[in-house]
Amino acid sequence: RGRRRLRPAHPAAARLHRRAHRRLPRAAPRRDSRSPFAARKPMATKPMKTADEAALKPLGMGHPKEQRHPVVAILKGNMTPWLLISSIYTIYFLCSLGVPRIYWDSATMGFHIPMAFLFVLGCIWNLFHTPSHGPNFRTAHVWCGWLTNLIGFASILSGYAYVLTGQSLLPLGTKVLMLSIGAIQMALQILGLWYMRGRRWVQMHMSMMTYLFYNSGVLIAINWFPKMLTGQPLSGAAGTNWTFVSMLMGVGIANVAVKYNRRNMDLQGDF
Repeated sequence: RGRRRLRPAHPAAARLHRRAHRRLPRAAPRRDSRSPFAARKPMATKPMKTADEAALKPLGMGHPKEQRHPVVAILKGNMTPWLLISSIYTIYFLCSLGVPRIYWDSATMGFHIPMAFLFVLGCIWNLFHTPSHGPNFRTAHVWCGWLTNLIGFASILSGYAYVLTGQSLLPLGTKVLMLSIGAIQMALQILGLWYMRGRRWVQMHMSMMTYLFYNSGVLIAINWFPKMLTGQPLSGAAGTNWTFVSMLMGVGIANVAVKYNRRNMDLQGDF
């Protein structure tokens, strides 16, 4: 400050000198300004591939949910508390009460139990992994869906044959429940296929398949809960009342699962 600035003698040069040394308040740069001094967005750079990504890419694991170790990718699915509890309980029901009947019941039941077991496993897999998880899971979902539908129709026909030919010793109310569930299962399977292949309506396809698992698999397991607990099925009015209570419980769990999947499932992927 103690030194005197030298100013040029020419008036035009003096004006330029004053403008260059004029102190102006600094303003925040605007992003929409065309000035070369305005703030600019950083240039987009292509991220470097890690060693794991480079190793997984040749295997077809290019989707973000598949760019992990294959075991981790399989375990990272659409897991919910009701899907976990319902799956474990239904599989336990089939193993404890279903599988032993293969050896001492009729041949019709011996065919129906494996079909029902495979049907439940196919439903669990396709609800746990959807096509939005990547191309590999999409292929598995499609093939598993077709196979599960064929197995489902086989389980329906064998179940109807077991009840209508007089081989079943269940109470009348339970027989009506089983026949009704078989009709509902057939309708849900046909609607699920039509919404996907005919209408390409992914949300309704997901809803039909979710109802299919909880109404055709979990509901029957809930109905047999008294026998799993005490070893003896309910009879008389208690058995009839429990039949309708178990039906309401199965429908309620299915509605909760459908609403959750509509909010949280990615239904905009490549289906």
